[in-house]
Amino acid sequence: MNRAGTRLGVGTHFRLDGETVEVVEFASLATGMEVVLKDGRDRLARMSLRELLTSDRAELIHDSAGPSSTDDEDLAAVVLNRLTKDEKKDVLERAEHVREMLTGYRSGSEDLPRPDEPRSQYAPDLPLRARYEAKAAELG
Repeated sequence: MNRAGTRLGVGTHFRLDGETVEVVEFASLATGMEVVLKDGRDRLARMSLRELLTSDRAELIHDSAGPSSTDDEDLAAVVLNRLTKDEKKDVLERAEHVREMLTGYRSGSEDLPRPDEPRSQYAPDLPLRARYEAKAAELG
């Protein structure tokens, strides 16, 4: 697997010995975790999760595009981890501004409002353009 992060669960697809299989079940045994795989003809097979993930016989089929270890750019998490404490504080503050403009809430969710939210100029029922203009005026 060369992806930086991929979800592994029921529904994940692999190519195993040249045939496409789907994970349909996990089983926790005394000997370790096992997966139940289903092929295109609805035949079931069981193998250890460790073997599935480390064997040259199996290759993960990525269902969506995502970051890869062969990408020229670093992942956002890697870049953010390199920031100083003050730089991280600035990034978090900017993110709050963006979330407030888009949702009306600095947290990005009406479920986690601050006492003064939503402020009238960022009310969720206002047109997005009005909220853009209010944020531009606020930040100069």
